[in-house]
Amino acid sequence: MTKNKNSAKADDILLFASVVEAGSFSKVADQMDLSNSVISKRIARLEESLNVQLLYRSTRKLSMTDAGAALYEKSLLAKIAVQEAEEAVTGYGDEVQGHIKVTFPMVSARLALCEAVSLFCKDYPDIRVEINVENRIVDIIEEGYDLAIRTAFLEDSSLIARRLIDSQWLICASAEYLSQTPPLNDPQDLADHNCLIYKYEGAGQDFWMFKSNNEDVHVQVRGSLNCSDLEGLRLGALSGLGIAYLPRILVHEDILAGRLVTLLDHYVGKRLGIYAVYPRARLPDKRVKILIDYLRKAYEDRRDYMY
Repeated sequence: MTKNKNSAKADDILLFASVVEAGSFSKVADQMDLSNSVISKRIARLEESLNVQLLYRSTRKLSMTDAGAALYEKSLLAKIAVQEAEEAVTGYGDEVQGHIKVTFPMVSARLALCEAVSLFCKDYPDIRVEINVENRIVDIIEEGYDLAIRTAFLEDSSLIARRLIDSQWLICASAEYLSQTPPLNDPQDLADHNCLIYKYEGAGQDFWMFKSNNEDVHVQVRGSLNCSDLEGLRLGALSGLGIAYLPRILVHEDILAGRLVTLLDHYVGKRLGIYAVYPRARLPDKRVKILIDYLRKAYEDRRDYMY
């Protein structure tokens, strides 16, 4: 059966959306097992049928014209509709298979999520999961991720987030350090202490956030150790070097064992949501939805560690 012109145009519009998201013909060609020339001809055919130029082509990159941007925005609705239709059908089947590429922050990966993925892979042996563990905020769309776990506030409007749980942070130090330093009764007293500071990509000045009379208070801190790895700050606190502001999940067992002591509990105001994040243009399929459920349960099973 030969496709009519309307169906061919619809296929080309979906192809155009894929090209925009990938940023090149060659990436889409690899994904679809087609040649670059076929991709190029189909985009040219779409432009001819619409009588507009959709893409600016250069040796370095592709960019959209105004007409292309308008078409891309509308094409996302079509892509989502197609994905929903496919999922409505495949949901009746028992087989779940394929590949999922995910990125996790280091602390959550080590203490909860990697174990959850292992259980998921045992239950769904036909799914291959690729995990990238780092604290860098990856470009989910550009780097081809299906899912990211992020602890922060979501600012990118091209992404959708599902809250999994909250993460309470706390101020802590070792008894050894506290026995040799001035009393710490108020956040302003931190000026007299060695603070171990979390330095990560995009971090600004060294301010710690507190609550006082239901208002946010930001106190500038200083110290001898800046580190992009929270585990490094934990080890510094355990060694008696200074005071750290860390997520409870990382130091929960240290506190129970008495290796660290919490401080300024009535003032601590840092509580961040942990989110499962995926591209707005691509609804999570059945595989990803099931994996998210496993990750949510892993956090819920450690609720005492979170807050």
